[in-house]
Amino acid sequence: MSCNPPLTQDFSRAEAQGSLQVRTNQWLRVDQVSGNVTYRNLYNYTNRAARVGDLVQTVSDEISTGSNSSAVLSVDTAIGSIYIAENTTIKIRSFQIAPDNGRITNLFVPRGKARLQIRKFTNRGSQLNIQTPSGISGVRGTEYIVITKPNGNMTVTTLKGSVATTAQNLTELVNGGFQNLTVLGKPPSRPVPIVEDASLSYVIDRQATGTGRSIVLVGYTNPFNLIKIDGIERDLDSNGKFSLQLPAPSSLSVKVKVETPQGKVQVYEIPIL
Repeated sequence: MSCNPPLTQDFSRAEAQGSLQVRTNQWLRVDQVSGNVTYRNLYNYTNRAARVGDLVQTVSDEISTGSNSSAVLSVDTAIGSIYIAENTTIKIRSFQIAPDNGRITNLFVPRGKARLQIRKFTNRGSQLNIQTPSGISGVRGTEYIVITKPNGNMTVTTLKGSVATTAQNLTELVNGGFQNLTVLGKPPSRPVPIVEDASLSYVIDRQATGTGRSIVLVGYTNPFNLIKIDGIERDLDSNGKFSLQLPAPSSLSVKVKVETPQGKVQVYEIPIL
C-alpha cells in the first residue's frame, strides 16, 4: 500500500541545503575496475581513468563505466558494496550526519544498473538513498538492483530485505523477492514477484508507400528487462513494448539481446528480409 516516504524524507532537505552542508568523513572507495572506468568531478574539471583506492567523496564526484566495463565501490564504515554494471554513472549528491550520528548517503544514478549489498545499519538515522530521474530508492540494509532506463524509468528488484521506492510524493515498499517499476512523472507501481524471464516476442511490419518501403520491428518482453538492438540499448514502455523503424533496404537480420535485472541473457537473431 502507498504511504508517506519512510526512508527518503531527508533527501530533498539535503539537496536544498546544497553548499551549506558541512563536510563529513564519508565516501565511496573504488575497490575494483574492469575495462573503461572514468572518475570525474565537474567542479575541478577532473576527468581521468578511475584507479583502485580512489575516494569518491565530494558533491558531483562521479564514476562512469563504458561498454563491457564494470566497477565495485565500497561504502564508508564497511556498510556494504555497490557493483556497477557497464554503461552506468553513479554520482555523489550529498552526505549528511543524522541527529543520532547515523550516516546518510545520497547518490544519483542517471543511467545504467547498480547492484547494492548493504548490511543493516546500527543507527536508526542512517540511510542510503539512490535517486534516478524518475524516483528515489532508499534502504537501511538490503540487497537489491536498481536500473535507470534510457528514458529515465527506474526498476527496483529486491533480493533481500526491503526497499522504499518514492516518486510523486508516494512510496511503495518492495520486499525481498519482488520488484517494481517507476515511470518518469508517475508514482511507483505496485510490487510484483520477480520473474527471470528473458523471452521475446515480435512482429515485423513491412509496408510499401509511394516513396519506398518501410520496415518496423515491434517487440515485447518483461518490462523489467534491458534490451539492446545491434548493441544499442532501447527503451521499453511500462508494458515491455519497443518499436524500431529500420532503414530500407535493411540488413538481413538484427540482433536483439534481452537481459533480466539479475543477469540472465538471451540473444535473438531476427530475420528481416
